[in-house]
Amino acid sequence: MKTLSKLPVLLILSTALAAGSAQADVLDLTGLVGKANLYSLSNISLGNNSVAGGIVANGNVSGSSYNIGTGAYGNYSVIASGNFSYSNGQLAGGYYASTTNIAANTNLSNTPASAAPSMSFATTSSNVSATSSAVGALAATGKTTANPWYTPEVTLSSGTGGAKSVEVFNMKASDFGAITNLKSTLDSSVTKTVIFNLTGNANWSNMGMSALSGYNVLFNFVDATSVNFSSIDVLGSVLAPNAVIGGNNGKILGTVVAGDWNANLTLGNSKAFAATDVTGFAAAVSPVPEPGTYAMLLAGLGLVGFAVRRRKYKAAA
Repeated sequence: MKTLSKLPVLLILSTALAAGSAQADVLDLTGLVGKANLYSLSNISLGNNSVAGGIVANGNVSGSSYNIGTGAYGNYSVIASGNFSYSNGQLAGGYYASTTNIAANTNLSNTPASAAPSMSFATTSSNVSATSSAVGALAATGKTTANPWYTPEVTLSSGTGGAKSVEVFNMKASDFGAITNLKSTLDSSVTKTVIFNLTGNANWSNMGMSALSGYNVLFNFVDATSVNFSSIDVLGSVLAPNAVIGGNNGKILGTVVAGDWNANLTLGNSKAFAATDVTGFAAAVSPVPEPGTYAMLLAGLGLVGFAVRRRKYKAAA
């Protein structure tokens, strides 16, 4: 009896599987949180500053005199699994919460309550936590060099093997916070993304980050439970799923993921983290196959079945 050659089968299946793994190394923090400017695994307590994009909390959201933009999971300004308490402010988009306590002096003329968004708090929270751990496991590719004559000055550079499209720096959050003059010799024609894996709690203030202005930047606080920013403009995104983020008189200009948010900081999204390929990232986080992957796999199996039936028919004839 003739049998179907293993080679065509392997080629079909490998083609389908390869299509699903093409995105395996993509780190897309902004996409994980539905393009929210701020995502909190618990509560969000806002101060007297503005937020450029939408905010999402797996808990309560409270704020006063705070203008909130839109763009989270479509056109939401606020999504809360718990209570949304708000006064003397303005929303640019819709809002959803289990319960609300909205003062009469709040401008919601163009932003009625919206239907529940198409998202899962449990899944999103799990994904951002797993992503932080996976990114934190990446090996360092870049190096930092302190000025021996002026220790608060540190220069970022590429490590062994030269410039890479993604440079990873692993260091203590307190050491980074001690830098007052950050410099860079990174080759911007090659390096586009800079990731800082930071261990320990952080209390950063009065730091200049202009050396990072031309890059796609992520500050990943791997194990911090407390992160504070004061009088500082953070030129990048912040991933701190286990930390309470606090502070005042400063800005964060990227995507923010917090364990809890209790800060008086302005949030922008001009430096929202752009999805990028990161070598080694998929080894730590198993990607979920996209629907197209399943379709290609089923199509491949269908072709295999057709070929088997055809050979059986010929053998019988």
